[in-house]
Amino acid sequence: MKPDDLRRRRVLQLTAGLATATLAGCADTGDGGNNSTGNGTGTGPMGTTAGTTDGGMQTTEGTTEGTSDGTTEQETTEEQTTTTGGSGRLRVVHASPDAPAVDVYVDDEAVLTGVSFGTISDYLTAPAGERAVRITAAGDESTVAFDDMVTVQADTNYTAVAFGNLTTDEFSVDVLTDDPPSPGSDEAAVSLFHASPDAPPVTVTVASSGDALFEGVGYGEQADYVTVPAGSYTLEVRPASGGDPVATFDVEVEGGTTYAAFAVGYLDPANAPGDEPFDLLLATDATTTMRLV
Repeated sequence: MKPDDLRRRRVLQLTAGLATATLAGCADTGDGGNNSTGNGTGTGPMGTTAGTTDGGMQTTEGTTEGTSDGTTEQETTEEQTTTTGGSGRLRVVHASPDAPAVDVYVDDEAVLTGVSFGTISDYLTAPAGERAVRITAAGDESTVAFDDMVTVQADTNYTAVAFGNLTTDEFSVDVLTDDPPSPGSDEAAVSLFHASPDAPPVTVTVASSGDALFEGVGYGEQADYVTVPAGSYTLEVRPASGGDPVATFDVEVEGGTTYAAFAVGYLDPANAPGDEPFDLLLATDATTTMRLV
């Protein structure tokens, strides 16, 4: 990492984004939400409504064993979605720089399609309970990158971050519980998730003062929220071990607002599985209080 690697990029992404999916039923009228850039479309049970309450996808695996009298016994295991009442909200971050665009399924229904690298979706409302979440290559359900159960609690916001190198079997999905503070009208709060596969632990400082906002954040880690005065900042990302900045970003944060930042891409794309350069994504968090009508 040399000084000539330093790049400046404006990354505040507070308008235009992935539209929230909709479904006939009760609308989510909670404040806040995500307004980051990206593409893709949303459909299905995780739209802006509470969804149905009759469960969801059920898969059954059966095994047959012979018995001494020639008959067979069927042993069956089940993995079934459940709904417990109420709703939570979930957004998806595509932070895997060598992965293609993806489709996201919840309870066997496509809720996001054609989600490309660098996309942070809007918050989508999901019925509380155990949800079956599957991520596949866009338009190809047979190519599955993630398939697991995710617990959604009522009145809780989540961020699912897909990150790592898909081509080297280092792809992972972390489901984070969004629990931001409540900054004052003249303050903002920001968290940081390190999702750059070839970057070392990083420290993020304010260029004008040298003050460290985040220190020693390792790959796959999320730093706690820090509160700063509202306004414009130039942020420098440098190795936690010391040295010159490897990237510089200009951001502007508004009072009374919380943000989630994601460090993504490669510091050295020329020697990486993908060609996405190091970048910083910034999106507004949803408020923690939701009202469903």
